[in-house]
Amino acid sequence: MRLVSRESGRVLATDARWLGGFWARGRGWLARPPAPTVALGIPLTEGERLHTIGMRFALTIAYCDSHDCVLCVLTLPPFRIAPRVPGAAVAWELVAGGLEGVAVGEMLACD
Repeated sequence: MRLVSRESGRVLATDARWLGGFWARGRGWLARPPAPTVALGIPLTEGERLHTIGMRFALTIAYCDSHDCVLCVLTLPPFRIAPRVPGAAVAWELVAGGLEGVAVGEMLACD
């Protein structure tokens, strides 16, 4: 799958992977090399926080609501815990800089 911006049609990642299971979520980027073409999608529960503890590189994260609308985009350096994002239902994680130009209110989609 690819992660794309619905407004512009711009491809953000050519390899979008959904991490729905417990073990897949726990592994996340920990055992993966930084790859600018990969996006990891993580379903969130209300108030859940993401982190980069144990990682060697920074991530850029797009938090989206249940309608795939971007609520917040932030870059998280290694060994940090992200703030809570109210209303977020999914987070898309890319290597830092991978979401450059993505704005709050933009719609993301996988195809």
